[in-house]
Amino acid sequence: MIKNSKIRIFFILILIGILVLIRLKEKSFFDDGLIDFFKNSYQTGNLPTINFIEVLKIISLRFWLNSLISITILSLFFKFKKLIEFLLGVYALAYIILIVAFYFAWKHYQAGNYLTIFYIRRILIQPLLFFILIPALYYHKIHQD
Repeated sequence: MIKNSKIRIFFILILIGILVLIRLKEKSFFDDGLIDFFKNSYQTGNLPTINFIEVLKIISLRFWLNSLISITILSLFFKFKKLIEFLLGVYALAYIILIVAFYFAWKHYQAGNYLTIFYIRRILIQPLLFFILIPALYYHKIHQD
């Protein structure tokens, strides 16, 4: 673990920059076929005919990339023992629940009923758990003594 706080902050800022870059360049790096669908024809159209396994691979890759960066940031910021193990467990559990929900939402999709797929996918591809865990871990840190 990095002990110098200036170096830790520098690495945290670099990693946050990478998260922002992933979001800004999502179409270039992670075009799963649903980006255009949710920007244009989602309200009245059917899901585009795309390979579900390929969509799952891209969404999973993006989830785990965001997750590993988020876990690294959180472990640099909060220096708890066993934090990485805990965070890996939280992210793995969230992934399993969300990917199963995404599968069922995909299989039972009806035209115009896009919100379930949209929000499950949004949770999977954005580092939302990161923003939820920051206040939780901060609360734990100030009350652990």
